This record gives sequence, C-alpha cells and structure tokens, in this order.
Amino acid sequence: MIYTGSYKVFNNTKYNLYSISKDRGEDAGYVGKTYLALAPLESFFRIWKNNRGTVDTIENNKYYINEFYDQILSKLDPKEVYNELDNSILLCYEDSNDFCHRHLVSAWFELFLDVKVDEVNIINNELIVVDKPKYIKEYLESVIRDRLNINSFELISDYYNRRKICCI
Repeated sequence: MIYTGSYKVFNNTKYNLYSISKDRGEDAGYVGKTYLALAPLESFFRIWKNNRGTVDTIENNKYYINEFYDQILSKLDPKEVYNELDNSILLCYEDSNDFCHRHLVSAWFELFLDVKVDEVNIINNELIVVDKPKYIKEYLESVIRDRLNINSFELISDYYNRRKICCI
C-alpha cells in the first residue's frame, strides 16, 4: 500500500518515506530516500507558480495537471512505479487539502491500478487518513481519457489491464 503526505507531518524515520520533489525535500529538512521520476519539471512548475494570483486558480491547476501528465506520468508504467514504492509514504511540500502533484500521483495509481492511495497525517503516532482535493482525480481522469482516446472503457484500469494482457 502507498500513502501520500507532507514533509511538515513526516519528519521522522519510523516510516518508509520517499521524497517526490525535485529538490529532494531539502527546503523542508528532509534527508531520506527520493524518487525523482515523479518530481515535476522546473519548466512547467515555474510557469504554474508564476501564474498564481494572475491566472484563474482552476485554469492554472488544469495547466499543471496537463503538463504533469504529459511530461511525467505518461512516460511511466504505473504498476512498475507502484511496485518500486509499495509500503511507503510519498512526500512533498503542500498541506493535505492543497493542490499538489502528490495528489496527481495518487490519482494516477488509483485510476490505472484500481487501488486506494490515501493522504495521511500522524496523530499520536498513528497514521490518520485525511481528505485531499477530489477535483484533481476527476480532472486527471478526463486528461487521461482524452490523451489515450479511451472513452469506450468504463474504467481506465480496464484499459490498462487489457493493454498489458495484449502486450505480453
């Protein structure tokens, strides 16, 4: 099982943690494992960041989702990545309810592999599932369906599984 969380919450080594930020979590004082294949590229991250406050938030986040899928996620195999990161918590900077690329990674796993990837915090040394923005998964699904032209499949995981079986 994979979880997601913020550096602000996970500042210990009790859990199997992976930074998925380009700077490896250095600005948060994180000094653990990294998985840079899931980090956003500076090119679109800068544009998104510079647009905050001047471009409509929803449109700016849609831009980011499109770029993150096209430039990062579409080039990776979700099952291979999931297997490499299984039993871990993927970390980056934003709070649980903020727009964040780790929520895109979570949604990508959920859509392609039909698994649950919860956002978690720690309270009294226990992992507690917390809410994450739902619109991120909904919009990512529309981007994936559009890019792969797979509206005939009820679930993206059905498409992925059929493609894997056909290509063995």
